[in-house]
Amino acid sequence: MLKFVLISIFTLAALHPNVALSSNACSERAITSAADVDVSDGSSFKVDTYFYSKDISAIRHLYDSYQTIAVEGPQSWTHKGDKSELGTEFHKLFALGHQFHAFILHFENIAANITRDGEVLFDNENRQAVSGDYPYGGVVHLIQGDDEVRPLGLLFEFPENMVISVKFSEWREMDGVALPFLLQIDDGDRVFDYRYTEISVTPKSPLWYFDAVPAPPLGEVEVYRLHRKLLAAHCLGDADMISNLSASNVLIANRGELQQVSSDSIRDQFSALFQALDYTEYRDILPPTIELSPNSDFGWVGAKVRASGSAVDTGTAFNAQWAWVMMVKKIDNVWLHAGNASNRKE
Repeated sequence: MLKFVLISIFTLAALHPNVALSSNACSERAITSAADVDVSDGSSFKVDTYFYSKDISAIRHLYDSYQTIAVEGPQSWTHKGDKSELGTEFHKLFALGHQFHAFILHFENIAANITRDGEVLFDNENRQAVSGDYPYGGVVHLIQGDDEVRPLGLLFEFPENMVISVKFSEWREMDGVALPFLLQIDDGDRVFDYRYTEISVTPKSPLWYFDAVPAPPLGEVEVYRLHRKLLAAHCLGDADMISNLSASNVLIANRGELQQVSSDSIRDQFSALFQALDYTEYRDILPPTIELSPNSDFGWVGAKVRASGSAVDTGTAFNAQWAWVMMVKKIDNVWLHAGNASNRKE
């Protein structure tokens, strides 16, 4: 698949500079896998994958050393050895494109503009397919088989006539669902046989991905994770987490007032909030905007989000859209929430 990266990286980055996001920070979705890969050119490697959502996913290759490629919100990143770099739009495509089991289980949460009545040529036969726009450019098809719960494979049609086919076989029951343990991937030049040794689809904490995929030493990624952890803390009802992710004093601008609030006060305020409200969904409506200072110790995050849930006492539902600018500061080598100016859409 490395050739797939090199050929497509420039064309796709140019065609799709931005992708709207909608992942839920309350989600407990977790799909992980490990596979041994044999290539038609005689080479081999190992691969691990981590899927939380279409905009939070990672793949880790082991050749002579580990290389991680990930998409996280508005950016992608790569890490190999002691070198970490922000990636391109194509690295987003590449990280998501290897989440094969996620496409089987959550196709409609990944692709957009879904159609169900089309046919595509797959393995020299016309086959029914569920099709949709791939988040980072092109079209993806889930090829239907005789068994409704066991599709034949995937077909990725990317710009510049780049076509990748994926055939599924060796289905097994795993965590209550049927999943293929052998995949054959043809990029038009080489064939890759993925033999899976581990697959898990068991739900986990909304924070599992950040524990499983260590953050690289890149400020933009660390600040994005701070933003998402603050959202997830609402889902978990964890006031301590919000306090611990905040500076000792936080500058708050709200309703015409400007206040310095301690992290202890923040803990108390959110403890009271979580006794009153139960958050079941917290989404980024748009990719958060992240800007950092040249010396990378101060910055800000612009966010547009939607929160929903219900009142604990009455069960009355709430659904609110918020926008804010959050100031962030690196203190003792850790990025923390240092200030906030927010408003809610009436």
